[in-house]
Amino acid sequence: MPANPAIKDIVKTVLARLFRAIPLPIARLIVGLLHARFNITVAGVFFTADGRVLILKHVYRHRYPWGLPAGFLDAGEVPEVAMAREVKEEVGLEVKVERVLTAHLIRPRHMEVVVVGTVDARQTPRPNHEIFEAAFVAANALPADMMPSQAAIVRRAIAAPPALRIEA
Repeated sequence: MPANPAIKDIVKTVLARLFRAIPLPIARLIVGLLHARFNITVAGVFFTADGRVLILKHVYRHRYPWGLPAGFLDAGEVPEVAMAREVKEEVGLEVKVERVLTAHLIRPRHMEVVVVGTVDARQTPRPNHEIFEAAFVAANALPADMMPSQAAIVRRAIAAPPALRIEA
């Protein structure tokens, strides 16, 4: 791009007009190819009626196998739907997502949305091939082999005011 601001504006205007002349499917393809791609995952902090937290022992995590339920969003999926789907797929439990706690970058091309909600501990977990086991633990008794960043998210969920509620 030229250094002169006036020339930059002219170049941008010409490029914008050319872009508008391109059929929409081709324009979307160009935008998709030119923009950086990144992943979006969702993690959930789910509390039981007596204040315990649902944690899962993940097959694919070696150093810190225990963690929060989590997974990737599918194209067009919103975080609360993705989280309910992931928990159902991974351990067969129904959860209720109540609010978004935070969204943050894990790596430059990986954003995680964290939701908070409830789970009925009377349900029986049925782990799939990705999960060794599920447990409901006291928030002050999280396992030592749980990812420290996720333990911090649990503490943050406890301390956070009930904001950003998701309306059904």
